[in-house]
Amino acid sequence: MKGKKVMNQGSITIDKLIQTIEQIPTLPIVHQKIIEIAEDENTSLQSLAEFIKQDPALAIRILKIANSAFYSFLSEISSIDHALTLLGTKEVTSIVIGISVYEVFSKDGEEGIDFKQFWKHSIVCSQVAKLLGTHFNIRNDDTLFVAGLLHDIGKLLICQHFYKESIQIVDLVASNNTSFGEAEKEILGTTHYHIGAKLLQRWKLPNKIVMEVLFHHAPWHDKIYVTSSIIIYLANILTKLAGYPFHQGEKPIDTYEFVESPECDFVIKSGFDLDYESIKNLGNHIREFIKAEAENVMTVFDD
Repeated sequence: MKGKKVMNQGSITIDKLIQTIEQIPTLPIVHQKIIEIAEDENTSLQSLAEFIKQDPALAIRILKIANSAFYSFLSEISSIDHALTLLGTKEVTSIVIGISVYEVFSKDGEEGIDFKQFWKHSIVCSQVAKLLGTHFNIRNDDTLFVAGLLHDIGKLLICQHFYKESIQIVDLVASNNTSFGEAEKEILGTTHYHIGAKLLQRWKLPNKIVMEVLFHHAPWHDKIYVTSSIIIYLANILTKLAGYPFHQGEKPIDTYEFVESPECDFVIKSGFDLDYESIKNLGNHIREFIKAEAENVMTVFDD
């Protein structure tokens, strides 16, 4: 059966996309200040903690994430001071960045887009990225949480600012059994990962995070941060396998097909010990963690 044809291929110009990105608000001023303070080597943990406490809603979200089972701390983190001591300023700053982006995009732009589903997919992916970092002994990488959380931010921009085209993309994905990237290229002439990376560049996020977002579907193209880009790539796949896709209409991932694919072969040759059983076991662990976090980190973006 032939797939559905789309009449307005590449209808959005690059100039229009860039203009739209430039009109998106910057991160909240308070959060920018926290990030600035955290980057100052002369700032004490106590002064940073006191500044974060001035925003109670932010502090609550930080504590929910810090207490996630995915971080595997043995005791409850009950204060911002404690979170900064255990996680460090860089990790807490990454969490602040992620929450800041949520606040920029927290208002639904149009009916028909499941924003709750989007943020569930995103928060699970962020936690899976942290889990994989530990599993593969890639520690002290403070970019994994925020890159996992923001990997699909380009989709959200498309949904909110190019609503008609976003509906066409979703329809094409469902009717032609194609990927979002392929459908986006046909409708927009570009992809959510290119748009997302451009937005994060505008917000002056670290280049490593920008690259992880840009290459989260193709880490083999990342010549600088390939290891962490593979982590985000795998986190996205495992998040979908755990039952949290961006959209219910997208093509399900077949674990057997993935294990036998050239993409998985690249991951294995890059030093990641993966096979069908290990992926299955990781999936089971992830579902257990998600269940344990039903009332905690899974509600971090529930308003």
